[in-house]
Amino acid sequence: MSRRTWLTRAGVALLSTTAAAGAFAGPAQAASTGVAYLEFDSDGPKVVYTAGSGKTNAVVVSGNSGVITINDRVTVKAGKGCSAVKGDKTRVRCTDPKPIAKVRVGLGSGNDSVVNKSGLRLHAWGGSGNDRLTGGAAGDELYGNAGADRLYGLGGDDRLSGDDGNDVIYGSTGNDFIEGGKGNDREYGGAGNDVHAQGRDTKSADADLVNGGAGVDEVSYFHRRKAVTADSDASRRDDGRKGEGDTLTGIEDFTGGWGDDRLTGDNGPNLLQGQNGNDILVGGGGDDWFRDTYGGNDKFYGGTGDDRFDTGAGADLMLGGSGSDTVNYTHHSGPVTVDLDGVADDGGAGERDTVGADVEQIFGSAYNDVLTGNGGGNLIAGLEGDDTIRGAGGNDVTVGGAGLDKVYGEAGDDALSGGDVADGSADLLDGGDNATATGDNCVAGTLVNCEYSQPFSVPGLKEYGEL
Repeated sequence: MSRRTWLTRAGVALLSTTAAAGAFAGPAQAASTGVAYLEFDSDGPKVVYTAGSGKTNAVVVSGNSGVITINDRVTVKAGKGCSAVKGDKTRVRCTDPKPIAKVRVGLGSGNDSVVNKSGLRLHAWGGSGNDRLTGGAAGDELYGNAGADRLYGLGGDDRLSGDDGNDVIYGSTGNDFIEGGKGNDREYGGAGNDVHAQGRDTKSADADLVNGGAGVDEVSYFHRRKAVTADSDASRRDDGRKGEGDTLTGIEDFTGGWGDDRLTGDNGPNLLQGQNGNDILVGGGGDDWFRDTYGGNDKFYGGTGDDRFDTGAGADLMLGGSGSDTVNYTHHSGPVTVDLDGVADDGGAGERDTVGADVEQIFGSAYNDVLTGNGGGNLIAGLEGDDTIRGAGGNDVTVGGAGLDKVYGEAGDDALSGGDVADGSADLLDGGDNATATGDNCVAGTLVNCEYSQPFSVPGLKEYGEL
């Protein structure tokens, strides 16, 4: 899964947390005897089982979209669309002419369990006891509610929420969304690309253990208002807000909250996302993506990999370290001026970003930008707008993109492009001085000081914007 796809999926999951909890309210209040019945919504028919009150339930859901069987250790009453199994008071079967879409189970106040052995999605609520909820092959939604619960997602892309209590949650093979809730929880993501959401600010010191497992996993403090610190060094009780004491291991990606956060990656590729606040994001040895487009005066420190910096409003500091690093201004809502000299004069009007001299690549905004390289070999892309681009020293690749651009290679053997064929003839391309007899390559525009013209491509350019 690409970083872009994963970022989109994670963002949707985080923003919909509260909405999802409200949209899938549990089945109606339990009577003394559990009832299974059919209910209908826009997804089609679904089987609903409301377990009996004051019982210790052990529910097994089996079958398929044609027929679903509800089996409990106590008596089950057959409601609409369901029928009792002859000779067995603890089991009913439910069917409908249309395919059954999913199953909903609401347990009671005892220490209950539910296991999904069907091929359908299960939405289950544990009640107030110490419950055990086990999903199946489809994408399940399991909510422990109060109590020290154990949740097992198994197959599929699951939503697993422990709620109150000291819970243990296992995601297993799918791309799961896991939220421990209040209490000292243990979360194990498993083999998929999982999101571990740490919930809102709480006065209690909830010390959670989060183990992402295999895959590209994220810990998110998105809803936090107080400052958090997070890294994946597996050091015990050094993550979360001050005094919280979370322990994170096997985590590749981090999302901060709305305070002044510090997020630190490891030697692999990391996605580090701040929100509002003056954040410090520190990469490591991999190809890291630093993303903070909400605002604040942030500090981004790249490492030895090829890092990408997506910056928003505020006076941000971006230091690339070694590797081929990129600063990306495509999110800005106005023109930017950027040069690779390490001086606090970059970004939009009055913004005062500092783009380090150890950053090699610039991607501009959709407006009329002024972009300047340094003495090294740079890649500079204006994208949309009427841009002015100067390569400075080194053998540079400079691309104007859409709009009426002025592109100056300056010193070095440079490759210059005005952008697409539709507007390329109106762009000015000036190769400048040569480093060798080979000279400058200029494509699509009014050509000055250019030795030859040969089309070239820039790998990965469409990741930032269409030309």
